[in-house]
Amino acid sequence: MTSNESLHPEEFYKGLDYFNRGFYYECHDVWEEIWGETKGKQKVFYQALIMVAVSLYHFGNENREGALSCYQKALAEFQKLPGHFLGLNIQELTSKLDDFYLGVKGATELTREQLNRPRPTIEFDETP
Repeated sequence: MTSNESLHPEEFYKGLDYFNRGFYYECHDVWEEIWGETKGKQKVFYQALIMVAVSLYHFGNENREGALSCYQKALAEFQKLPGHFLGLNIQELTSKLDDFYLGVKGATELTREQLNRPRPTIEFDETP
């Protein structure tokens, strides 16, 4: 058990594993249960992460508009939080997302090259 595990409910890490393996729908389900039990900035934090998962789920289904919409909503939620929150370097994650979605915003449809890009992963650091 690392020090970060105490920052989140145990189920959160199940969702994190789903996310990092590309199972965004399952991740969304797990995190949504946690989100429903939180308040304040924690609720904002989990909502933003859920929106990232939904964004990547839509992207994988070639729903460019849905992916971009959820991506933008996630960024808006993350802006309500400090740069590091609950062990996550939010600035690093949003930078990964920006890089991932580079060139997608202006396109009319997703290319094979875009669809084959490695998906961003979420890693936690030691700063709560």
